[in-house]
Amino acid sequence: LYGYTLTAWERHLGRPPVLSDLDDLSVAKFLRARSAERSPATAAKDRAQIVALWTMAARRGLVDKWPEVRRIRVPERVPEAWTVEQLRRLLDEVALEKAVISGVPASLWWRALLLVCYDTAERITAVRSLEWQDVSADSVVFRAESRKGGLRDIRRPIGRATAKALDLIREPHRDLVFPWPYTPAYLWGRMGIILRRAGLPADRRSKFHRIRRTTASFYAAAGHSAT
Repeated sequence: LYGYTLTAWERHLGRPPVLSDLDDLSVAKFLRARSAERSPATAAKDRAQIVALWTMAARRGLVDKWPEVRRIRVPERVPEAWTVEQLRRLLDEVALEKAVISGVPASLWWRALLLVCYDTAERITAVRSLEWQDVSADSVVFRAESRKGGLRDIRRPIGRATAKALDLIREPHRDLVFPWPYTPAYLWGRMGIILRRAGLPADRRSKFHRIRRTTASFYAAAGHSAT
């Protein structure tokens, strides 16, 4: 997680950050740019991590100044999730997809993708990296290398409908479950087209991460911890 922050800071500076960059004005400029390009929540996370590194450096005498970086206000949003009826509309709409994706009918490819996203609540990057060797009849394993943070593998159960949808797109000579031969941006673009056809919101908060929030919401409603 610290690596993500440092990589973003390096892009902003045009070079790797060094100890002399632990300066209130320098850090504030980076966080302002980060808020503009991502979100206040992302900038707040980056601020917390830079301040932690800075505080450690000050305690060890590596820098003279202690951090006095202003906190970033993060608006509390109401979690946006799909209703059961909206999910049905979305799945009905993907059934109308006519193209072929890496030899698989697009209607089957999209249905399996969305059901895996819903059953597992995993991020789309990890879902797209899923390999057939990690798919069983009742669960899938997402490898640490494809997950946010890259710290550990995780096994997620899947339902019978999802397992059946996966069987319908299985190709014996292919490693990836969901190969995507187009640009990554087109995946989000195509999702937007499908959502609009279904009469559903298609803004950036309504793509794959909304399915993740939906699963978390249903899980919390059942009395469990969404975290």
